[in-house]
Amino acid sequence: MLFKVQGIVLKAINFNDWDKILTIYTKQHGKIQAIAKGVRRPKSKNISSTQVFSLSEFILYKGKKLYNLNQSETIKSYYPLRDNLEKLSYASYILELTNAGLIEEETNTKIFELLLKTLDIIVEEEKYDQITRAFELKFISYLGYRPHLINCVNCHKDLDNNIRFSVINSGALCNECKSTDRYSKKLDIQTLNIMKFLLFTSYEEILNIDIDKNTLKNIGEIMLLFISKNLDKTNFKSLNFINSLNI
Repeated sequence: MLFKVQGIVLKAINFNDWDKILTIYTKQHGKIQAIAKGVRRPKSKNISSTQVFSLSEFILYKGKKLYNLNQSETIKSYYPLRDNLEKLSYASYILELTNAGLIEEETNTKIFELLLKTLDIIVEEEKYDQITRAFELKFISYLGYRPHLINCVNCHKDLDNNIRFSVINSGALCNECKSTDRYSKKLDIQTLNIMKFLLFTSYEEILNIDIDKNTLKNIGEIMLLFISKNLDKTNFKSLNFINSLNI
């Protein structure tokens, strides 16, 4: 039985001579795997709509192990991402992180909309690092792993400048409770406030301010540890590439 879905291609792997296996994040069915037969042939009508980053409308049917692509049509190609190395690098990390965090066929409308909004902004804006840190915080929170940043995660007292972030406890620790996690990371109150701002504020407001590069670097280091712990994934190839370019 054929059905129609809207989705974005997170990953594409060449298969056999002319086929691809697609990882598609759909609004209606969550993340799915689909085989696109013959899509690598030069005259295939589905070439552009099955490229990574493409937001497309897919007509599929369920096979024994994978969905099968019947036809597809591009809604938005996000082609400008491919023309700029920085845009491409950060957008690739966004897709890699999204793919790592999603469970197959589990819907999450908030994450779907967040993903599209983030890619739209990366196409138009240049504060890639700032937007990426915001995406990490919002994405991990929408998955159900929101870090506790309002007060001490252990005793719930207000926080002063002598605080640490505990990956194990999933939040900030006050000076009195920092001994509960000897591996916690040092964190100043300004960086904590920026993390809260990135988590709870809209992209439109986030783009209106400039955040210090060192602050974003510190947040990135903390978030990588926090994401790795909760998603059980320690290596992100696209993030390693970004760091190698020092961008």
